[in-house]
Amino acid sequence: MSKEITAPQFLKSGKFPEKGLVVIYGPEEVFHGAILKRLRKENSEYLTYHGDEVDIDKFVSLLGEKNLFTSTRKTVNVLLKGELFFEKLKKKQKEKLLRLLNLPIGNLILVFIQKDLTKKEKEKEPYKTLFGKADLVISAKSLNKPQLTALIKKKFQREGIDIDEEAINFLQTAFTDTLELKNEIEKLILYALDRKRLTLSEVKELVVGNQKYSVFDFQNAFFDKKLSESLKIFKTLIKGVPGYEAKAIVFQLQGLLLNTINKLLVAKELAQNGKDLEKFAKQLGLFYPFQIANYKKWLNLWNETELVELLENLYRLDINVKTRFLPPTEEFEKFCFNALS
Repeated sequence: MSKEITAPQFLKSGKFPEKGLVVIYGPEEVFHGAILKRLRKENSEYLTYHGDEVDIDKFVSLLGEKNLFTSTRKTVNVLLKGELFFEKLKKKQKEKLLRLLNLPIGNLILVFIQKDLTKKEKEKEPYKTLFGKADLVISAKSLNKPQLTALIKKKFQREGIDIDEEAINFLQTAFTDTLELKNEIEKLILYALDRKRLTLSEVKELVVGNQKYSVFDFQNAFFDKKLSESLKIFKTLIKGVPGYEAKAIVFQLQGLLLNTINKLLVAKELAQNGKDLEKFAKQLGLFYPFQIANYKKWLNLWNETELVELLENLYRLDINVKTRFLPPTEEFEKFCFNALS
């Protein structure tokens, strides 16, 4: 079997081969994503395929067998959910695959297997030959608690954010799915970029709250123009909390809406000058693909007039709550109705 290294070892100091077969296996989606990100950085052009869409003939072309009659130009191919391809092969197809894997490979192909293969499974075909002929095998196994704690802490430290140890423990308890945990951490980083500090109470309010919704879920529903879903999330966020906490949630939502509206208005102005959102996303504080995708959608859903009107209504809401002392939760519901009806 080829030499096997762990995903953290590879991400720290490993390198992709120029060509050949790289196998990444294990259930930890965070590592799969990080390795893909690394590939994107080093090879801007690569082709992605999915295991349930690839047949044996297509797999031949992904390998790019090297012989006298083929081009020397290297292609980088990625096969996601490779187990869906390997485990649907019939006997003759499996035999053909084993012959292929014994031939020189002209391309660089990364095969991702999102399954924690047992030792017994790895000793059976086609995995036995696949792992044996791979130029590099990377195990993406689930993290234990100390490893996960260190990873979370490092991610915040990289952004210059100080986070309470209790908050890290709370995040791990609240989100057992590491991909979901990763997404929530990215949202928290956005929130804390300016303040550079996160406490346990802030994390509870912003990320989990009622263990079902976060303020970011409200943001998505609101700017997707989904009135009933927005109100449902808002009512769930404030359900069963003391009045002062409900008021704090309203102020958090106001701040989040204001921040989003301002970014959308700036993006619209830049887009009118022929600039693409992805080119200036970082200037707006949009660092992650899911953010950019959301803002692209919202730019199509909201015109400039509507966004300016939202700003005016937010100002009225603020005046009504802070100077006229009207009930914040009721005023916020009215704001939602006026904006989305």
